[in-house]
Amino acid sequence: MVSKLYALSWREAKRSANGNCSGYPYAGIPLLISSIHAFIVEYENMIRPKSELHDVAALPTVLEQRYGVTGSLLEDFKDLYEIRNELMHPAHLPPGTPDNWPEYLRRIKDFGLLNTTGRPDGDHHLLGQIASHRLFRWAMGVAKQVFQTIVQSDPERAPLYQDLLSNLEAPWFPASDSEEEMSVLLSLV
Repeated sequence: MVSKLYALSWREAKRSANGNCSGYPYAGIPLLISSIHAFIVEYENMIRPKSELHDVAALPTVLEQRYGVTGSLLEDFKDLYEIRNELMHPAHLPPGTPDNWPEYLRRIKDFGLLNTTGRPDGDHHLLGQIASHRLFRWAMGVAKQVFQTIVQSDPERAPLYQDLLSNLEAPWFPASDSEEEMSVLLSLV
């Protein structure tokens, strides 16, 4: 499902005035977080039935403590998780910054991932900035690395999940936004 949303996002962004604007991250980012959470629940219950790992709010801590997600990948995941929270539980007031982007997610804007006017004294509202295909591409990459880290955290079980990891390669998880790769993905979905 996320791959289809990603391909549609690419097509929409390609047709936009700035080559980046897409509403598909609104659905794709929460689905990526949900898919990681669902995988962890299944993965945990295979070895610890009734592990009671059902609280999605604990996901960043679980990734760090149980699966060794650390460093920049953990920071990226935490930011991705906060963007998911902004989509699922939007604030009723603007963030109070001149560019309408919250300080606690400043590094995402600094990465150049958002749909932005580029003006520091005024920009699209927060959800308008999240409407970004570049942000979606980055989110897909973070999710892929998280899945790989989870699977590789247990070398004994890793061979059981090689098929899953192969689903995280082209054509389902394109390596680039090339016309060729996106055409193949669009033809599959």
